[in-house]
Amino acid sequence: MRALIVAILLVTSVAHADDEDAPIVQDMKFVERGEDLYVTTSIGKLFDFAAFQGLTTGFASTVAIQIWVYPRDSHEPIAITTLVRSAVWDVWDEVYTVKVCKTCPAKKVKSPAEVLKLLTTIDDFPVAKLADIPYEDIYYLALRADLNPVSKETLTEVRRWLSQSSGGIDRGGVFFGSFVSAFVNPKIAPADRVLRVQSRPFYRPKPKP
Repeated sequence: MRALIVAILLVTSVAHADDEDAPIVQDMKFVERGEDLYVTTSIGKLFDFAAFQGLTTGFASTVAIQIWVYPRDSHEPIAITTLVRSAVWDVWDEVYTVKVCKTCPAKKVKSPAEVLKLLTTIDDFPVAKLADIPYEDIYYLALRADLNPVSKETLTEVRRWLSQSSGGIDRGGVFFGSFVSAFVNPKIAPADRVLRVQSRPFYRPKPKP
């Protein structure tokens, strides 16, 4: 199966470093495979030292992730993808139980550093259908990660997702709310920590004849 790297445009982002409400602009790897667009990136900045230490408390650490792919000139996403991950430290067996997606088998892990890697690495994850991304049109990927969401509404959505959703690409559903309310306006759905990340603009180059 042939994988094609999606070209990255080195142009100025819409987010500015001096804007505290702006998302972090982050390099991401995009790959075309089959009918889907895949991304590889990290949300390691979601965890500070206190959050990392919290992995050993015995309480579950939950990371709720929402990913949008949207055109440069619109806030209407072409794809919404959701992902919920969790880790629990068993104080008696001295081992972590980690789940990185709903259908993934639980992993038993000894090292907190390995737990952090499993919770924060997004590796070759499908985020959009190629049929929805015309060649040479410019797009962004926006990602919001909530560590231990505490709002009643967000917790309800997490539980609903865990019980009903496959966690795959969704072109019509909603998780946490709309793109504008959940990402463009970050002052909602309180959590222990919230990370908002935006890719650099990218496009699909036309195949060579």
